[in-house]
Amino acid sequence: MIKLLHLVDDEFQSQNAAKCDLLIHIGIESFQYAIIDKVRDELKALVEYELPNFSNQGDLIQAIENLSECTKEFKYTFNKVKISIDSYQFTFIPDEFYQSGNDEEYAKFITNKQESVILCNPIPFAKIKNIIAINSDLHLALNRIFQQPKIYGQASSFIQGILKSFKQNTEPSLYIDIHQKHIQFAYFKQSELSFYNLFDSINVIEFNYFILNIIESLKVDLDHTAIILSGQVLQNDEYYQRIEKYFKDIQFADSRLIIKHPELFDKVSSQTFFSLLTLDQCE
Repeated sequence: MIKLLHLVDDEFQSQNAAKCDLLIHIGIESFQYAIIDKVRDELKALVEYELPNFSNQGDLIQAIENLSECTKEFKYTFNKVKISIDSYQFTFIPDEFYQSGNDEEYAKFITNKQESVILCNPIPFAKIKNIIAINSDLHLALNRIFQQPKIYGQASSFIQGILKSFKQNTEPSLYIDIHQKHIQFAYFKQSELSFYNLFDSINVIEFNYFILNIIESLKVDLDHTAIILSGQVLQNDEYYQRIEKYFKDIQFADSRLIIKHPELFDKVSSQTFFSLLTLDQCE
């Protein structure tokens, strides 16, 4: 894997790990991690690697194990280790209909062709359970590599992070998380989740198709809906310009609402790692 970003506070040492959480996001095109000082509520490390196109889960597991951090930093005794994984294998069950012990039955709603472990992630602020299927070999490897990790689907951290960070936002809002090979959308009305999904998207033309489809299918009010952007998007880039064609109120998600960023991290746009740092909001 190619290292794209490496920012680590010099004050962070192994003896400090016990008061810190390790947050890891295994994406479709990147592997990211952050270290959070839970006493100071402060970011201590932010690192990103580019993931190549792996032909199988074994290659991904091997690539993670080959990271230099696996022989050093990842062996520290952290307060908590939280991992989110981009996966299309998920379904939501409202809390009022969820019955404990029926996760395998709920998993039948997931199109799943691999040997998998079924996990249930509560999303308390949305009053739903996120049922996800994780490749069993990857699940076993993550539990071997890391110390008692809590594993989440990407929807869990993204939605929970939105609802905790923007809980005062009662106007219709469409949250768009943009990456090189995928995008995720979350649409809220009166602070309640109305729609969420993750899509493959490799260019701005495909992105534009999904925007138009969501506007039409959800009957989105273009004049009174706030757009909150996160991920690999900057003001006036191609993605921003497409959104600007349809919406007036465009904002950027601010990861500083989730965790304090010391001066070391000022060079990183506050929206870029929003979906990684929202893991801090998961319990």
